[in-house]
Amino acid sequence: MLRKASELLHPALLTNGTRQREIISRLQALPKIQLNKHRVAKEAAVLIPLCLVDGKVCLLYTLRSSKMRSHRGQVSFPGGMKDDTDSDHAACALREFEEETGISKRTVHVWGCGNPIVPAFDLAVTPVVGSLGDYCPEQLQPSTDEVAKVFTVPIETYSRAENRQHTQFRTNYSSPVFLNGPETVWGLTAIITHLFLTALLPPDVYERQLPFLRKYSSSKANTTKSR
Repeated sequence: MLRKASELLHPALLTNGTRQREIISRLQALPKIQLNKHRVAKEAAVLIPLCLVDGKVCLLYTLRSSKMRSHRGQVSFPGGMKDDTDSDHAACALREFEEETGISKRTVHVWGCGNPIVPAFDLAVTPVVGSLGDYCPEQLQPSTDEVAKVFTVPIETYSRAENRQHTQFRTNYSSPVFLNGPETVWGLTAIITHLFLTALLPPDVYERQLPFLRKYSSSKANTTKSR
């Protein structure tokens, strides 16, 4: 009998240190993603914030402001470039979380970090997992220059196959897309969400393989036509 995500996403997850360490260990054991084969010089970090909303374990996202110079109007996790004042990637993610949402970084319990993700451009992004406990919208004081909206989605929603699609790139990979939350999650944020759910949930609950259809070679196509 297949298990349901709701059976594994008890609110006690946010206080269970043993399980949190197991999840981080699985996250760090996942294959590294490096789409840019050159050595990158810039570092960034994002926080994957878990919280409770009406007793359900949720992920917290932001919608980037239209005032931003890049990736405007896209869903993201709170985060940004690492600077000289940040002692490590966790410090960077927490600082950016507080600046973007207005919620004190002291409310975040950090579980640990995943592997840096290198997109196709000159940047390495390290995901940091942390939990807030109960989500209180009253605490929000989002930076209007950076954030248009802060919203949460129950993890159970994105664990369902009907709420997931994918975008296939011509090179060698597919990227996940998550639907039926307040906003569509795609791009790097969707990749990070997918990696975290892969570490969080077993394969009988969350399908971690993304489809990738390889095109027929010209020789195979010609053989097919000649029959």
